[in-house]
Amino acid sequence: MGVRERKEREREQRRFDILESARLAFEKYGLEHTSMDRIASEAELAKGTLYLYFKNRDELIMALLVHDFNRLIDEIETTIANRTTPQEQLISVPGCFYEFSQNNDVFYKMITHLNMQSLVASQEQSEHLEQFRIANSRMLNLITSIVRRGIDEGVFHLSQPIELVVMEMMLAIKGTMVIISNGMVPPALPFQDLRLVMHNMSCMFIRSLESPTTPACADYLFGDRTRPLSTMVKQ
Repeated sequence: MGVRERKEREREQRRFDILESARLAFEKYGLEHTSMDRIASEAELAKGTLYLYFKNRDELIMALLVHDFNRLIDEIETTIANRTTPQEQLISVPGCFYEFSQNNDVFYKMITHLNMQSLVASQEQSEHLEQFRIANSRMLNLITSIVRRGIDEGVFHLSQPIELVVMEMMLAIKGTMVIISNGMVPPALPFQDLRLVMHNMSCMFIRSLESPTTPACADYLFGDRTRPLSTMVKQ
């Protein structure tokens, strides 16, 4: 191994160590109360050294989110490879989200508590923002490929663009996690296990995809029931 390769490997290892130290700090103090000072202390680094790797706290959070997001996608790919039908593949996705978030509290809080639009806006055109966009596209493409397979095999029927249906499913997964984790379920309703709720939600979503007479989502926008949503999306 040459000097350049060794130094690059050492830099990548230091970067990884910083991310893991940040994870520990976020677990101890919470996302809102963890400063760069605390992360530097957890990593046993001078604050100046920390800034050599990450310009600010938002950039570090984005890097950690990208790292975990790609790990989650790897797990989803492994899981769906062992499923036979598009329905089995699709219903396994929320389960992967659940299992991964249960074993990674920081990731769970990042996707349910952070204002993603604000976080993205703070990054401008950073390398980590581009990596996040790539990871997000990777996730959407993975789910899209499952739905497209179902369409090709004649088991899924869509009245809307496939990208819109996939996005709705991803929003439903995140929305379910946010509602349950923040205790937003009405008191009159019995407490439901998050895994069970996500499973039931997936079953309903898949049943709508399977029905040739019931579209996967509404044909018309609220406030304008004279124009199909599909014609608006295509414009």
